Amino acid sequence: MGKLTMTRRSFAQLAAVAGAAAAVGAGVGPIAALADSGSTAAGDRGIRKARSCCRGCGKVECGVWVYVQDGKVIRTEGDETCFNTMGNHCSKGQASIQAAYHPDRIKFPMKRTNPKGSEDPGWVRISWDEAYQTIADNIMQIRKKYGPESLFTWCGTGRQWCMQSDAGMALELFGTPNIVAAYQVCKGPRHFSSRLDNVQAWSWSEVINHSTKYVQWATDPSISNYDDSSRLVIDVAREAEAFIVVDPRMSNLGRTAKYWLNLRPGTDNAMALGWCHIILKHDLVDWQFVKRWSNASFIVVPDMEPTGYTEAVQNTKSPYEYRTRLLTEADIDPSMVDWEVEGDGNPKRYLVYDQINHRWTYWQADPEDAHWEGETWTKQTSGFTQDVSRLRDDESKVAGWVADLSEFDPLIDPALTGEFEVKLKDGSTHTGRPAWDLWAEYLQQFTPERVSEITGVDAQLIEDAVVDWATRDDPRIPNGGINYGLGVEHAGNSTQNCRAIMAACAMVGAIDTPGGQRGATNGWTEQSGPCAMLPSMAAFAFMPSPDLSLKMAGNEKMPLLYWYGVWCDANAAMECAHKEPDAPYEIHGGMIGSGDHMNMGNAKYNWEALNMLDFLFEANLWHSPTSGAADILLPVCHWTEINAYRIAQGASGGFGLCVKAVDPPGECKSDPLYFMELSKYFGVPAFDGDDPWLENKPGVDLEVENLTIQCCVQGSAPFKDWNELEAAFQEHGWWNMKREIPEDWGTYRRYEVGQAYRPAPHQQPVQLNINKPGFPTPTMKHEFWCTSIESFFPEGTDGPELAPGFTSEALPYYAEPAHGSVADAETYEEYPITCITGRRIPVYFHSEHRQLPWCRELWPVPRMEINPETAAELGIEQGDWVWIESPWGKVRQTADLYYGIKPNMINAEHQWWYPELAQADKGYELSCINCITDRKTQDKYNGSSNVRTYPVKVYKATPENSPFGNPIPCGNDGTEIIHDSSDPRLKLWEIGGAGIQPDRFE
Repeated sequence: MGKLTMTRRSFAQLAAVAGAAAAVGAGVGPIAALADSGSTAAGDRGIRKARSCCRGCGKVECGVWVYVQDGKVIRTEGDETCFNTMGNHCSKGQASIQAAYHPDRIKFPMKRTNPKGSEDPGWVRISWDEAYQTIADNIMQIRKKYGPESLFTWCGTGRQWCMQSDAGMALELFGTPNIVAAYQVCKGPRHFSSRLDNVQAWSWSEVINHSTKYVQWATDPSISNYDDSSRLVIDVAREAEAFIVVDPRMSNLGRTAKYWLNLRPGTDNAMALGWCHIILKHDLVDWQFVKRWSNASFIVVPDMEPTGYTEAVQNTKSPYEYRTRLLTEADIDPSMVDWEVEGDGNPKRYLVYDQINHRWTYWQADPEDAHWEGETWTKQTSGFTQDVSRLRDDESKVAGWVADLSEFDPLIDPALTGEFEVKLKDGSTHTGRPAWDLWAEYLQQFTPERVSEITGVDAQLIEDAVVDWATRDDPRIPNGGINYGLGVEHAGNSTQNCRAIMAACAMVGAIDTPGGQRGATNGWTEQSGPCAMLPSMAAFAFMPSPDLSLKMAGNEKMPLLYWYGVWCDANAAMECAHKEPDAPYEIHGGMIGSGDHMNMGNAKYNWEALNMLDFLFEANLWHSPTSGAADILLPVCHWTEINAYRIAQGASGGFGLCVKAVDPPGECKSDPLYFMELSKYFGVPAFDGDDPWLENKPGVDLEVENLTIQCCVQGSAPFKDWNELEAAFQEHGWWNMKREIPEDWGTYRRYEVGQAYRPAPHQQPVQLNINKPGFPTPTMKHEFWCTSIESFFPEGTDGPELAPGFTSEALPYYAEPAHGSVADAETYEEYPITCITGRRIPVYFHSEHRQLPWCRELWPVPRMEINPETAAELGIEQGDWVWIESPWGKVRQTADLYYGIKPNMINAEHQWWYPELAQADKGYELSCINCITDRKTQDKYNGSSNVRTYPVKVYKATPENSPFGNPIPCGNDGTEIIHDSSDPRLKLWEIGGAGIQPDRFE
């Protein structure tokens, strides 16, 4: 690697020089004059600063200060008052000004003039009007000819620009159910699974609580990961009495762990089931939670035909047949119980056997009248104030109220074990067992010794870690939950992985407790932000009908996608775009909002599919690999150029704003703005009333009007409009929703007070006085026995045999990863190394920032981690370019010898591409690891891709086995990629540089 050429000081100085020469207006909101004498910029004249939210990555939501001079951002710094990120501001965030003022940034709408497949798309500048009209004409023509299902949208990581408007566009402008989203492979499987078990997104644990026991399962959040990350998580890990890491790779954070459970890739489910076994073995179960707030005591009748009712799913409102083998009043002969059964019986009354009174009783799971027999549900009023002595002395130190677990009244004791004779309506008798009995029996096989055989982790180490975590310090509440990350989502078995981890949390009662599985922050607004939907309620009339929702790509293979209603299957959508013979229909057009074809499935297959479309447009800051397949490009705003609100994705409780610090360059527009303007060309109202595009209100800012509606009208922010909210934010800083909404976010065990029943699969403005006990599942309990999976997969053919001749997938169960070394042993004979990927890189976020010189000079090429022992066997040395080859493709990366992974395993980097190459695909095929994945191996429930844990072989790249006789990857014309920090092309990307992209329009 060559000599590094840039320092932070020279970087800031360069930005300031460029700022002085910029011809950019400063028509922005209430940015404060620089006043803090301790700032490094103190005394600089004309410098102003704005409190804002960094989006240099898509996850951490760091509070920042943005410094502006002469209408140009000159520096960004961490906001030391931001309680949830503690002043953190990483290299990605500090390099943001290089993104905002990058010479190759797209600044004007453009259209393609050369045929698809050309090395040069032949971009020419056009007006916004021409872009809008071209988009509307083509999309509506495709819709008319092939139907709305022939359209799709695709987005990348959800945040406040160019990555979420696609969802609203799909539903409100296109009328299609086909939303392809990175969400399907990134946090979505965790949210999907928690929606099955209890509440949407309650996969998030409250790391900010600084619990005494901290479990980090997959992912290294010290670099990047939602809101509980970076400085915060480092402090939590350091201060914990027991820090447990479950990860096949030694991460930066994991170096300080008390227990490192370095399991075989893809075996997370077996590990989690082992945890459940140990919890049961050592009697560390929260029996009151299990009996009162889970469906563990409900009776499973294996040889009974599933029964139930028809109900509308919460998102699409489309009907589905709910069917279960859990015994209800509607199944039984009335003589079996001692209460009067009305009519055919209530299918929402689940039978439970009371061991105290030796009789049948029931739980009625009717949201309008949910109760245990003989009880009238009321909000729990007894509880205690949260202990915050371990929290920092800042805004995070807000004590919540913890509801006590309620008692049965009248007193009952639901049986969790045993066999019970039940008599059905037809007079037949059967044997039923509590779901817990089946669960406990299944767990018997997952002893520490057996789990050790599966995962490769020492049995005693596993047991010690679990006992340490699950043994309570305070008898009233568990020590904390499990912070589980992306790694569990990527081996093609994500749903049951996540369900098994959640089951361990539920067994110890760590559901909505301090430090437990708290869920995504509830706040004043809908969480997704102003890009998600048009402000007009009338626009919802254009959303897909229930019949059309059934046509969601992938639904025929994965029917729970229809139930969830959030994304279609990306691989199925690409098969439709490929016009595969067995595809249910063809996809002919769509849009991409800063998504990319490299994040799931097989990247090469996806690229081919995109180039087969009749029409595609993209909104982006850059010429990306995906944009090379587009017909129209729309220039969008950088985070320093927009107004948006931000509610924490995780459980930190933070609510802040992204504040427009400067005007955008050229003709860039924010996503909400172009979405609202484009809606006019489709005839879809952007706003309610007689003036749907506010044309009769000259000078009104559409974006500010939208934000006012979402925050202060539809939302519950206690301010009259956006400007007042922004002014308050500049003075106050980030709000802690525990303080602001004590009845909801400031309360723990919300299922006890009727605040957990939130059926919608996305965050919405906080609702008070929901007054429905329990959870938004069909049984209104935490579901160890998942009735939704049971309804859609009644045969349970992939699940374990729980009774003679009876298999079920309703309980979390273990299956070997499809392309792991056990299940795919034959392939490993030729491809003997296990490949994982997805680790966080300090200077990049997924596919982003490869064109920012400060980032690229620090990390110019992709690095494949390999154990030195394996490298020596293969004749590979540090820094060598190597081929990584699987049965489905091959790419090149450089070798990084690392003892932190086991022999015969590699850890490759993901989503690499080379913006310096003058070709439409930007060289993604050279190093993008998803070019070598098996696109057909997916989670059977949510469709998440198998992008980790598959067989490869690794060998040194040589002149003899490399194109152009060059081990270093080259573009199609033989041009080498940037592979050294001294490459002069990095200078062209500096602020004020000449740039590399030939079709820049100034």
